[in-house]
Amino acid sequence: MCGKVEDGMKIRIKKTEIPKGRRILVTSDIHGHKTLLQRLLGKVGFCGEDMLFIIGDLIEKGPESLETLRYVMGLAEMDNVVVLLGNVDLWRVQMLEELSEENSEDFYSYLLKMRQWCGASIFDQMGAELGISLDSPQKALACKNVFLECFRGELDFIRALPAIVETRDYIFVHAGLPCTELEEVKDRNIYEVLKLDNFMASGLSFEKYVIVGHWPVSIYNNRIMQTNPIIDQGHHIISIDGGCGLHMEGQLNMLMLPWAGCSTREITYTFCDDFERFEALSFQEGSKDSVNISYTDRKVRILEEGEEFSCVEHLSSGRRIRIVNERLYNRNGEWADVNYSDYLLPVKEGDVLAMVMKTSEGCFMKKDGVCGWYRGELGPLSGCAKKAEEKIFHIS
Repeated sequence: MCGKVEDGMKIRIKKTEIPKGRRILVTSDIHGHKTLLQRLLGKVGFCGEDMLFIIGDLIEKGPESLETLRYVMGLAEMDNVVVLLGNVDLWRVQMLEELSEENSEDFYSYLLKMRQWCGASIFDQMGAELGISLDSPQKALACKNVFLECFRGELDFIRALPAIVETRDYIFVHAGLPCTELEEVKDRNIYEVLKLDNFMASGLSFEKYVIVGHWPVSIYNNRIMQTNPIIDQGHHIISIDGGCGLHMEGQLNMLMLPWAGCSTREITYTFCDDFERFEALSFQEGSKDSVNISYTDRKVRILEEGEEFSCVEHLSSGRRIRIVNERLYNRNGEWADVNYSDYLLPVKEGDVLAMVMKTSEGCFMKKDGVCGWYRGELGPLSGCAKKAEEKIFHIS
């Protein structure tokens, strides 16, 4: 059973039919990366015979938020495209609508944070389109009504998006469901399905497969950092957020189901990111023991500082590892890392590796969406290796 109904915007549930024999494509958490989305749709050969579901967080944390939103609005005009609401999408609409003299300092602090993170927020991009520079809290407040008027179409599009889409075989929702019955869910506050963190650990089981984004899949494994979709067959949950725009090693995932009601063995996926690819020239044995420190469990204690790496102890696991200094930061007097793993990738000659970070002691790389260290030699991609970049994966 669900708990107490909260005040606030309620949940809109949309029911839709998937025509028989249609391929189903699902992506989420684009976070202002229009170019990646276009590449991904091209990679999977998206066409009018497919059903495409985009399950929220269209904007922010990437360089093309306003462009991404408008591109998705264009896609949504097609009968075979269904777009859902994400928590970030709704938050930004509400931030603008609720901007006031009392919270203008906080609003401007958010702008500064996003400029540091990804160059500009969606509000900066709105201002740039109108020739306006948001260079103070007062300027931001003064532009509120102008933005609400000039971008009403974009804001209304976001507000009108459903929070949940139900089909005969699947339920699509950005973050998850707080209980198993949709009749009970619909009266809840909308953020209970838009920002339900750690959904796969909820213990809830569903009759239909619930397909979600929101919580980057790399958080669910405390040993190995991987960014590929994961399936919980026992509870009927599929999580697909590859951390695009959020994590340094993130990618934009596309889940592919050949038809509605197919077995999980037939589900495949692929992804796009912006990392340069190389061909491995050396064999490397993978780690038998490792740790993945995610941002939900990131507190560390510095044991010994170095110029490039520092030796730290991960407080919850007690594991001692060496971390690149640029990945460490101090928050309120406590040290933490952003997202890190000491995993050594298993690599054979000819493997395609994506460069995430280069150091004097090796490279932090991705191999088919799994992240870790490689100490061997690298070379340019050969013809065979380039072809391997286009491969489609089964979920392991």
